[in-house]
Amino acid sequence: VSTQSTWGKMKKKFLSVFLCLSAVLLGVIHCHSKEEWRNRTVYQLLTDRFARSDGRTEPCYNFSSFCGGTYRGILNNLDYIAGMGFDAIWISPIVENSGHVFDGYHGYYTSDFYGLNLRFGTEEDLHALIEECHRRNIWVMFDVVANHVAPVTNNTDYSPIKIFNDSKYFHPFDQIRPEDYGNNQERVENCWLANLPDLNQSIPFVRKTLLEWINWLVKKYKIDGIRIDTAAHVPKDFWDEFCKSAAVFSVGEITVPKYDYQAGYVKVMDSILNFMLHYKLVDIFARNASMTILKEHYENVRTHFPDPRILGTFLDNHDQPRLLSRVPKVARFKCALILTILTGFSLFH
Repeated sequence: VSTQSTWGKMKKKFLSVFLCLSAVLLGVIHCHSKEEWRNRTVYQLLTDRFARSDGRTEPCYNFSSFCGGTYRGILNNLDYIAGMGFDAIWISPIVENSGHVFDGYHGYYTSDFYGLNLRFGTEEDLHALIEECHRRNIWVMFDVVANHVAPVTNNTDYSPIKIFNDSKYFHPFDQIRPEDYGNNQERVENCWLANLPDLNQSIPFVRKTLLEWINWLVKKYKIDGIRIDTAAHVPKDFWDEFCKSAAVFSVGEITVPKYDYQAGYVKVMDSILNFMLHYKLVDIFARNASMTILKEHYENVRTHFPDPRILGTFLDNHDQPRLLSRVPKVARFKCALILTILTGFSLFH
């Protein structure tokens, strides 16, 4: 059994090296292993909310619309980012977003997978940002979405969605219920999240198109990694193909706080965001739970994850209330922040 296990690990390692080498030969020149990524410190920023091109800093009052952040704004602040000690950035999805129903200032309302969200800047601006990051040894991670597209009128008019412009490419409308998470995986994968049309990856055309798109995206922009949005909402066998097609480091978003549930995804992608630790830190520092739950957490992590160091640890992100908004005590915030850098590779928002 030990020999078989060793051989299985060797085969997986060989496949990873082969895919990475193939990507390099085909033009993806920034191919870093998950072992290299675990030594990186990632700065997550919402492109629209970070910095404007012209340096203006007046407040934005309409938080449901665009506030003016751009790729040039990020580029102009790389000294600031590097000065804080970050050597990787995670930026918002770059694809064209729909304003047909709601503004996609966050990047998660895809209307054209091959289009660019020009509110963030031009293709030249994006290339300039990536090239300058690489010159400074700052790696670039794109947020990517393959679960859903932008909201459509009456949940029926798909005409604004490029490529997937017909209901036949989607699961029938049926909203996911809160109780489905961790209890009914079929509904989590086949129903809609927050009125977002749910792509059906079992349809050959949908699957093939998404696999070709991620391969194209990585090659075109020569990025170093991808953060996979709503990973739990798509079958694992699709992610296995998707990550191989991307051929760069991948980290998935799975929010269900169950260790065995989460562990299933590290078999098909390089890493996952450590929501288990995030929830524990919120319980301890915002809700006065006992520190003993951390001991239980680390025991569960050791049981379920072969290499806990590759888990993406974080305290705050764009989807969760900041800890300081839950409890405005800086000392607690600092203590919680320290615990995110003890294991895993750290992401800061």
